[in-house]
Amino acid sequence: MYTSLRTLKFTWSIAIGVMALCACSSKSEEKNKRFEDIQPKRTQKHQKQSTIQDTLAPYLLKYTNDSVGFSFDAIEGNITAHFLDRFPHPNGQYPKRFVLREGQKSMYVGEWKFKDSNTRINALFNWMDHYGPNNQELEWFKRQKISKENVLILINSTSIVEINSRSKINRKQWERYQRYSYPTDSIRIIIEQGTGQLCRWTLPKTPKQ
Repeated sequence: MYTSLRTLKFTWSIAIGVMALCACSSKSEEKNKRFEDIQPKRTQKHQKQSTIQDTLAPYLLKYTNDSVGFSFDAIEGNITAHFLDRFPHPNGQYPKRFVLREGQKSMYVGEWKFKDSNTRINALFNWMDHYGPNNQELEWFKRQKISKENVLILINSTSIVEINSRSKINRKQWERYQRYSYPTDSIRIIIEQGTGQLCRWTLPKTPKQ
């Protein structure tokens, strides 16, 4: 009887040891699974960010082309809806809205291409009746305050470009950008406003050849 009891205790000791090992192994596997669940998401997020940057890289290069002269060092997509988004655009030429950065400075840029000049005229007049977040009415060639920030609007033959920034906007550079990037889409009217000032409407001078 003594021998059997001793054997039984030994057997139970082995069984308990095996169960403990199995439990540790199970916890280890569970921990590894939890780690694996997290790791692919991080990798996927990093890959997604890299893909977005790769997609936007050509646009940044377009703005920083030596012939234009901008020195932006980063670009981000902007998904905020804009009034001009609702008007027809040529196939494949979707509205483009970006935030361009240069160090601590940032600048919002929106570009809208229309299928023809009549569509652009219609879009412009509707926009002038509902400009900005407060749906402000802009009177044709009237000097008035249209934004709390610096604003530059290039009204072209078949497109509109809007730039907003707390920093000063270099109008000449943006005129050069438009003429270099879209040589057949000439600038017709320029609207410009500095912070705290009234806007100015001007007709651009034809650049000397």
